[in-house]
Amino acid sequence: MGRRNVALVVLDTVRKDVFDRHATRLQALADVDVAECRAASVWSTPSHASMLTGELPHRHGAHTHNVDFAGVDRADTFLADLPDHAALGVSANVQASSAFGFADCFDEFTDVNPDARFSEGLDPAAFYRSDDRTGAALYAGFLQAALSHEHPLASLANGALAQLDSLAKRGPTPALFDNGARVVARDAKRAVDRTDEPFFLFANVMDAHVPLRPTYGFDGDLHDAPPRWHSAELSKWEINLDGLGPEHERDLRHYRDLYGAAVDYLDRRVADLVTDLRARTDRETTVVITADHGENLGYPDEDGLVDHKSSVTEGLLHVPLCVVNPPEGFERVARDADGYLSHLALGEMLAAFARDEVPSPFTDRAVAEVVGVGTTVGPLDEPGREDEFEHWDRLIRCAYDDGEKYVWDSRGASERYALDGGPCSQTRRSDDTAVPAWAADRFDGTASEAKAAARSGGAAGGDGLDGGVDDDTRDRLAELGYL
Repeated sequence: MGRRNVALVVLDTVRKDVFDRHATRLQALADVDVAECRAASVWSTPSHASMLTGELPHRHGAHTHNVDFAGVDRADTFLADLPDHAALGVSANVQASSAFGFADCFDEFTDVNPDARFSEGLDPAAFYRSDDRTGAALYAGFLQAALSHEHPLASLANGALAQLDSLAKRGPTPALFDNGARVVARDAKRAVDRTDEPFFLFANVMDAHVPLRPTYGFDGDLHDAPPRWHSAELSKWEINLDGLGPEHERDLRHYRDLYGAAVDYLDRRVADLVTDLRARTDRETTVVITADHGENLGYPDEDGLVDHKSSVTEGLLHVPLCVVNPPEGFERVARDADGYLSHLALGEMLAAFARDEVPSPFTDRAVAEVVGVGTTVGPLDEPGREDEFEHWDRLIRCAYDDGEKYVWDSRGASERYALDGGPCSQTRRSDDTAVPAWAADRFDGTASEAKAAARSGGAAGGDGLDGGVDDDTRDRLAELGYL
């Protein structure tokens, strides 16, 4: 039986409608461009765990109340069905990294930190944080540590590039470097080159995720943000709690435009990676491109929300999925399919591709779930805002059927939507809607029961970030808006 190489490239935080407008190169490369793909959750940790396991968050246990992958064993993932494939991972997403146990599912894994452009070298930020010296003494200490490092040239390059980037950030120029896409592509190709085929490759690129800022690699015709503008200038929690006002319009426009420019940039970088992967492998190589979730951009269909928290809008769940060079026959299956491709079926599809088989992963009905607000609560931890916090931290479930979407939560609310306005759009048809039995039956217990079980550790246990992560990880989480 034949064995293919398979690569899964996750464009972190990329919604379907913006992908359709800006990712023209990947769409041109794709043999299959799925119109109706849905993520299983709305932020990195639960969504990645669902892609690996094919289970909803309340079952696999990686969610708001347990933000690591300790409860996800390789034997529980589709990788267990690929004993002949080396499992490789390269990720710029700190939540899908070694820091939270995600790497344990792979044979070889590379964590990409955009502050250290050469992953094998010394990380300057980590060194400076761990050293009590200041000024010239600190830099001399780094130089000494870099020269004695196992990879001195890479360490010195990291230090020089970090200083150059720091100087650029203080000047009237765009950011010099991207948020890791070039490094991910380079390290992914290196991993493939030193690995015997067949292999499975996972790669996560974060450039469409915050922080968003003008960057030299971006197409300047797609935005007019000032060179030093930063996504932190957009008051997301202010908008989400108090509503969108005229004072937010300029920054929201910059945010949307830079988000589109970032997707355009990823399209160029990932298209090159896809082409390179196929050119440098002996076996047939299939590449699947998708996103772990999308992003709310403040549109009316999203109730004016910004970011990817505490909602199951189409802006968050309707994601791209393209397949380059699938086994012969899959194009026909996809062309004839009528329905959804859920990330819950993604693993089985990838494993079938790896065996050179033609799967049929489409379904008439799809489901998704978010267990709580995530790791960032903004001002909601202030005294007197307990009820607001409970609202934002509610468990939300949704189910799709024939162009309709049912949404219900652990606080008793429910709605029905029509999906008749194009990608990432939804129109509310009714409130206090009876949840169909078929939809409720796709989940264990009621929404309120599942929320209580998750909060008390009934799934995989856990205590958010209180279990302890190192300072470097905390800094990366803060930069990405998770703290």
